[in-house]
Amino acid sequence: MPPSPGEDRHIADPHVEHEPTVAQVTVSSLGDREVLVKLADGRTGVVDRSDFDDAGLSDASVGDVIAAAVLQREHPDGRVPMSVRWAARTLGWARVVQALDAGEVLTGTVERAVKGGYLVRVGLSAFMPRSLVGTLQGPESDLVGSEVEVVVKEADRATDRVVVSRRDAQRRAQRAAQRRRLAELRPGQRHTGEVVEVLPVGAKVDLGGVVGLVHRSELSWSHVGHPGEVVSVGDRVEVEVLEVVRSKRRVALSVRRTAPHPLDAVEVGATYTATIQKVLEYGAIAELDDMGAVGLIHMSELSEVPGQRPDQLVVPGEKVQVVVLSADPERDRMALSAVRATYL
Repeated sequence: MPPSPGEDRHIADPHVEHEPTVAQVTVSSLGDREVLVKLADGRTGVVDRSDFDDAGLSDASVGDVIAAAVLQREHPDGRVPMSVRWAARTLGWARVVQALDAGEVLTGTVERAVKGGYLVRVGLSAFMPRSLVGTLQGPESDLVGSEVEVVVKEADRATDRVVVSRRDAQRRAQRAAQRRRLAELRPGQRHTGEVVEVLPVGAKVDLGGVVGLVHRSELSWSHVGHPGEVVSVGDRVEVEVLEVVRSKRRVALSVRRTAPHPLDAVEVGATYTATIQKVLEYGAIAELDDMGAVGLIHMSELSEVPGQRPDQLVVPGEKVQVVVLSADPERDRMALSAVRATYL
């Protein structure tokens, strides 16, 4: 930070033996060759006009308070030789070193493109390699002249080298946004998100900075062979939050629970056409056609003939007539009978 008005500050650096003292001074007159300033103790300081203009202070006016560095040499008429360019450089280095030590994010302006990257003004000129530019919203050429947030990666006063990273600042901001978003999520909430990845185990959905997983079993009330049968990357889907584990940044989601339970429409005692989905040792899983309701046909309800295994009676994909014995939407269970359908 620059010194407050009237305050002198010596910025120490281990690599520089004679770091100048920086003071806040008041512009008292603007000449063609020199600018006169007033120090807090009443002394008059003098700044070469070329140094003044090089520091970007061409538009300064009498009465403005600016930072100026006290130079080591003496002026013959007793005035204090000063430099605003050195003050900017000294304060710039102090700002950069502080940001590096504290891990702070700096805001700077991209000055121009150079070989291998860009120069960014953060109080002094810093190098930003192309590999550390980060994500761009538009053409790379739009960077020049834009304001960017960066993290200081390297600062060496001996070699006059400062390296900054916009990518690291973006990642830090993303992590902070993710923590805020995670803190907002609660089980039972419903949100709309975008499918960003489809995996054999399910689909990943971006909820605006936080990515949650919809397990394959939670994609639909109907049987899902592969998640790609139900969703694709880029789809907008409504989901219900099932679980949030903030320590692991893990969020479990459900698509199917945002839709009415298919068992709500099932009539106990009614006969339906169903498709065998899976054959088990103790029976078969069947889905009522055009309803998405899935239930179990116990092996005792597959056939009246004893001693037969379920895989001897039905195969996946086979159509059968079933009677609904019971339906429990809250427990997501339905009992079916193929035997009883034969008597109807």
